[in-house]
Amino acid sequence: MRPDCGSLQHLSSKQDHGNWATAIAELTVGGHWSITAMDQYNYGGGAKTDEIHYPLGSVAYTRGANRIQVNYGRQRAGIFCVGGVCRAVPAANGLTVSIASTF
Repeated sequence: MRPDCGSLQHLSSKQDHGNWATAIAELTVGGHWSITAMDQYNYGGGAKTDEIHYPLGSVAYTRGANRIQVNYGRQRAGIFCVGGVCRAVPAANGLTVSIASTF
């Protein structure tokens, strides 16, 4: 096992949903497995919004051009990036499974 990365991010804004803080930790196991834990926290900062956490855990298996990923938690809609891969996602709460293949 080797730690891939971890990051702390902050967005300060008086527009839309206000301020955000994000913490992410990623770990790759055996070259095929990756485990990610993330929490996004919207704490307003002057904007009229609910202060809410978006915790999300993810496990993915990649082999060749195929990837299966299982997420559990609360995910906000928007652009979601894990392991250098970014995609547009809908809002979700609970368990989601995604399968991706490239050819």
